[in-house]
Amino acid sequence: MTTSFASLMRGQLDQSFRANPAGLLLGLACAALVPWCWLSVFYARLCWIQRPVPAAVWLLGSISAVALIQWLVRVFFLSSAGTI
Repeated sequence: MTTSFASLMRGQLDQSFRANPAGLLLGLACAALVPWCWLSVFYARLCWIQRPVPAAVWLLGSISAVALIQWLVRVFFLSSAGTI
């Protein structure tokens, strides 16, 4: 995931995705959260989100699901093909 995040910071989206799709999603989510946090502080309320806990669970659950699927694909399909 570190390689994916580092590639994203260099603007290499394709390499970031190839390294770890969940890392790409996590990096994009972090990048989106920075301006959202600043706007929420500026307006003294959470912007665009009424209930933050379900939103956080949905976001982290989605990224975790992508990470799990990516891991399963690498373990069961790519390791048997000898590409790892």
